[in-house]
Amino acid sequence: MSRVTAKEKKKNTKLWRIYSMFRKELRLIVNDKFALLLIFALPGMIMMTMYGAINTGQAGFMSTEFGEKTEDALVLGVVDMDPTNTFPAEDLSQNFTWYLQFSPDFIVEIFESEEAALNELYYDRVDAYAVIPYGFEGNITGDIPAFVSIHISSTNIMSQAAVFGAFSRVVAEFRYDHGWIKHEVDVETVREFEPTGNYTAATFGAFMLVFAVFIATSATAAQAIVGDVPLNRMLLTPATKMEAILAKTLAYFTVGLIQIQFLLILWMGMFGIVPNTDYLTLNAVLWLLSLSGSAMGVVISTLVTTRLQANQSFLFLLFASMIVGTGFIDVGIVDEWFPLNLGRVMMIDTAFKGVNLFLFTNEIIKILLFSAIMILLSWGIFARRTSLA
Repeated sequence: MSRVTAKEKKKNTKLWRIYSMFRKELRLIVNDKFALLLIFALPGMIMMTMYGAINTGQAGFMSTEFGEKTEDALVLGVVDMDPTNTFPAEDLSQNFTWYLQFSPDFIVEIFESEEAALNELYYDRVDAYAVIPYGFEGNITGDIPAFVSIHISSTNIMSQAAVFGAFSRVVAEFRYDHGWIKHEVDVETVREFEPTGNYTAATFGAFMLVFAVFIATSATAAQAIVGDVPLNRMLLTPATKMEAILAKTLAYFTVGLIQIQFLLILWMGMFGIVPNTDYLTLNAVLWLLSLSGSAMGVVISTLVTTRLQANQSFLFLLFASMIVGTGFIDVGIVDEWFPLNLGRVMMIDTAFKGVNLFLFTNEIIKILLFSAIMILLSWGIFARRTSLA
């Protein structure tokens, strides 16, 4: 009769079996090029896109010589319908047109009629056109509001905000130079709690870090169980389904930890971001998102029976998270429990305001509890299945 050695006993313990499956899962992830694409290439592309967009936007606001145009200057048509001459020093409608012409944000084309300008707008040869109405000069000199209508195509959604923003800057400069705002209250915006570095990259990037970690981890973990033939064989051994769930959750959580370093280095290095908190605190917030994302992805993988269904379920999670996790709409109890929403608030408050992480004890407990519920749910679903495909 053969004896069971101490080494063989060790290899038959729960922790050893979980560790063995954990290592096996990491090897599968490394060999899965699609998973690696989601984990590293997709977040990297997001950061590079944000870098390009921010640099392009900043180019439009760089200081320019008088009359020099920015690279993204808008084509603006102007129709001057005011022949009146009530201001003795100069023709104010022509003077206002001059301000538009020398704005770095506009390339101005003069039209004799509104019909001609509308035709150019129809064929997208101008981004917008402004109509200076009859009595413009008289209204200004008589201290009466002077309205200039801006016409923009409803199909050109992207340029609407740019047109109105640039036009407002011209109006402010026109009024200031003529001394018509010296007795009014002006507004100066001072941003408090702002991290060192690019402000746009800091605010948008803080959300993208949370979103990318949670979604990318969920996406890869959604493929964890479905169609895993080696796991089918492994479950014929003493290994239990709960051990398999824990091993897979920990494996994708570990991959998420590597992804977090990749994202933080890109965010801080590319945009010169110096958060108002330490690096470990940022990691701790994102670790929670990685754990909850991994647990949710494993739930998806236990629910579906094919990889196609896993991909479709992930797409549903992606778009649902974009709707409920941005903070733009009130989603009630989801804001109080969904890890993406909790992580977004924690990330912004720690990175911007330097809030101590221990003040988020309730949020941390909720994310950990959410992850535990997802693990138990995965086990409950998985325990009823007799096959993985």
